[in-house]
Amino acid sequence: MYQVTKPIWDITGAKWVDHTPNPRFAVWSAGTPPQTDDVVLDKETGLVWERSPSTNRTALSAAVVYSTTRVLGRRKGWRIPALEELLSLVDPANTNPTLPTGHPFLSIQLDYFYWSLTLGIPVPTDNALVWGYNFGNTDTSCIVIAAATCYTWLVRGRFSYGYPI
Repeated sequence: MYQVTKPIWDITGAKWVDHTPNPRFAVWSAGTPPQTDDVVLDKETGLVWERSPSTNRTALSAAVVYSTTRVLGRRKGWRIPALEELLSLVDPANTNPTLPTGHPFLSIQLDYFYWSLTLGIPVPTDNALVWGYNFGNTDTSCIVIAAATCYTWLVRGRFSYGYPI
């Protein structure tokens, strides 16, 4: 059913274990509790996600710094996803959270937006905008970068599109 058997990048010696409640996902455990170092392979997209995203809301600049300093799965090179990548995790049949049934993710926040680096719709103001997504209420919205704090969920793998940011 799924063609991708391992991520675009591989962790030397890692053993990906299918997540039995939902075989779309495989989990790599760092072996250190809590599971904040674990990563999840989405076999549908080939992207690897942070299993337990940050539970703190931050400014976008702090989220970018977080992405450049974070070590997950014994690797650096994490980034903030494009909106389409966040939406690839959404199951439209589910609500609060809008993630697929039996997903392996931990600590998903449902009360506000997650940052993306997809540019927002230009408006006649000086405000820079990016899109965000709320996994609790299914809201996709443009967020004023200078005024907002959002959650950060890191991903690793290729961009779906060539974004300028």
